[in-house]
Amino acid sequence: MEPNELMHSIHQDRCPYLPNRRWLASAFAAGRIPAAAYESLINAGWRRSGSLFYRNSCPGCSLCIPIRTHVQQFRPSRSQRRVRRTNSDLLVTVHEPEPDTDLFALWVDYQRRRHGDDLPEDEAWSAFARFLCYSPVPSLVMRYRLQGRLVGAGWIDLLPNGVSSVYFVFDPCHASRSLGVYSALREIEFAAQLDKRWLYLGFFVPGCSAMSYKARYHPYDLLIDGQWRAWRR
Repeated sequence: MEPNELMHSIHQDRCPYLPNRRWLASAFAAGRIPAAAYESLINAGWRRSGSLFYRNSCPGCSLCIPIRTHVQQFRPSRSQRRVRRTNSDLLVTVHEPEPDTDLFALWVDYQRRRHGDDLPEDEAWSAFARFLCYSPVPSLVMRYRLQGRLVGAGWIDLLPNGVSSVYFVFDPCHASRSLGVYSALREIEFAAQLDKRWLYLGFFVPGCSAMSYKARYHPYDLLIDGQWRAWRR
């Protein structure tokens, strides 16, 4: 399956990562895609948002760089080990993705408090279900609970040779726990338990603090000019 055979639309908007830039992406929608075909797409720079598959094609900019971590070779840094200890009291469970009121409430709160989004409830539920509950590829959601309360949730896709990190939300009241860091550590651990080679972290974006943290999970590869290139400390 060639990505350019599936492309059917172009999306343009304000860049979500860097100021004063425009975002342009090729995209297609699919009801179901085999995991092996999806892995080929990811290795060609494509990502997934709900049933929409897209690849950035911004003119004059190539700063959204796909990144993947070698899970079998990964060794946490001192600060990552500290985050892991801090969150050792969390219960982490893995489930099939489905419409769920606890997940929805966490997602709505995260969107409102971190991104300023405040949709009417019916529109928010539709967006949540479309984005995170129905997947055209094999997917799971990892739930993070503190004393029974849901404080984080991460959606992942399963590939023949890796795991793709799709989206993570958390309760901003627990921002001091660095739950985003902890979720990546748990996803690396989960991928290693499944005997996978890679955790695909999406885009590394130099100059964007919300995305540049992904280069802290060594060793990793960057997809540059269509080829995965190894980067080491």
